[in-house]
Amino acid sequence: MSTRCEIGVLKDGKIKVIYNHYDGYLDGVGKDLITDWNSEELALKVVDGEYNNEDYKYEVDTIEEWLDALNDTDREYAYLWKDGEWIYAEMTDFFKWPINTEWKSVIKELNKMEKK
Repeated sequence: MSTRCEIGVLKDGKIKVIYNHYDGYLDGVGKDLITDWNSEELALKVVDGEYNNEDYKYEVDTIEEWLDALNDTDREYAYLWKDGEWIYAEMTDFFKWPINTEWKSVIKELNKMEKK
């Protein structure tokens, strides 16, 4: 079974986004992003397809527009490079991403997981 996600980078007022089909959970894609793609330069390579070679890419103007685009999809996680770090959000309702979705630091959440 696949855990689908989308990965975005906020740059110059736009968000470049790429779809990821497998291992979208925090300990999968989240860990990979922190370990191997943890700079703006590398994050831009992710959304250009160097992480997963997916063809489904697009660009939006705001986080709200992105969350609206995620509605009625099967994406369970969204990752975003913003302000020098990876943050993420999880789908809260069945195929719905509310505008007030909570974004968390990937590194902080992974550290919490490791301490358990």
